[in-house]
Amino acid sequence: MLSSFEFPGGYYEMMRRDFRDLTAETDFLASYVPDGGRVLDLGCGTGTNLRELGARGLSCVGVDQSASFVDYAERAGGEGVAYVHGRAEDFTSQERFHLVYSLFMTLNYLPREQLRRTLRNAADRLLPGGHVVLEFGHLLNFVESYQQHTVAHHRGDGVLITRLVRQSLNPHAAIWRNEETLLVRDADGRVSLYDNFFDQSVLTGPEVRELLADAGLTVTAEYGGFRKEPAPGHGRGPLVIVASRTGEGVA
Repeated sequence: MLSSFEFPGGYYEMMRRDFRDLTAETDFLASYVPDGGRVLDLGCGTGTNLRELGARGLSCVGVDQSASFVDYAERAGGEGVAYVHGRAEDFTSQERFHLVYSLFMTLNYLPREQLRRTLRNAADRLLPGGHVVLEFGHLLNFVESYQQHTVAHHRGDGVLITRLVRQSLNPHAAIWRNEETLLVRDADGRVSLYDNFFDQSVLTGPEVRELLADAGLTVTAEYGGFRKEPAPGHGRGPLVIVASRTGEGVA
């Protein structure tokens, strides 16, 4: 599995706004944490979610492999938020958390052979009564969204980002490769170019549920989004799974 997200975090924040509902994500995550609780974000990107959770009085730790994104997150600040530069699957700590979560397809970016260990580590990081929240893309996400070449534009604060994307498939490994070129025109007219690529494992709901059970976690809820809407029967779109330690209370 390969990935590279080494481009300025401010550009990522712009693109993220076009894809995500930050208010819904924050409300959803906060609903699983007591007042003043502790939160761990595996694959935190530029810290967008953590800054919002920290503003609600939570103590937060974020882990991300992108040095550029972690640098942006640290400069952006945020009350009660700390960051670790490293891969989610390698993160270890003696700290325990009320909530461990991984959003925005981070689970798909992890090497398939590391998923079991990653989820076991996540379970080990939980305080009694804590929860794991996973959002991931599954089979029909990839099948329906596949386009060999796409062009997208993102605008904000006088900046224009043109994203040129090429997708390819390794069917034997069930991996989608995304190769992106970001062409950025800043507000002052300066133009810059960035290469961005990542592999994504094509996961299925049963596969992730089995891995959670192996980690000693019980699925307590499944949703089709962060407004807690039911997961659609047709299986399209991302899946959000909430799990807790086996034998502990359901949220």
